[in-house]
Amino acid sequence: MATALLQERRQGQESVRFGPGGGTYRVVTTSRETTGRHFAFEATEPPGGGPPLHTHATEDEYYAVLDGEFTFYIDGCVTAVAAGGSAFVPRGVPHCFKNCSTRGARMLILFTPGQIEGFFDYGLPVNGERPSEDRLIERIVEFAPRFGIEVLGPSPL
Repeated sequence: MATALLQERRQGQESVRFGPGGGTYRVVTTSRETTGRHFAFEATEPPGGGPPLHTHATEDEYYAVLDGEFTFYIDGCVTAVAAGGSAFVPRGVPHCFKNCSTRGARMLILFTPGQIEGFFDYGLPVNGERPSEDRLIERIVEFAPRFGIEVLGPSPL
């Protein structure tokens, strides 16, 4: 079943979402493909890109930096992680990340369990285009409570 789902997605189903601050998210593995165990996407962030400070009630989050460098704020601790490095955030811990460099950066983000996937529909294209920043923030605030996400405020980074 998972192989058929993956082939179906690769044969044209939309796998791109947009994030605040100019981020582009490409779905790598759906929750359905892993029977709810995981959800993963590749995030490409421009300089200054990243989400607001937030918590997840039910998901652990793992980051593997693929290219460039990201700065993470995890439970009050700030750490820069370059390509080849990783970071982990247990559920319930305040966190965010930001590309504080002067060039684009990419990373793989893995959620366990994967039921958070639907939250990222806030960033679906609108008429084939990237939604405005205001629209993205509006939808994040709308979707967050449904998925156990609490937005705590802007990024401290």
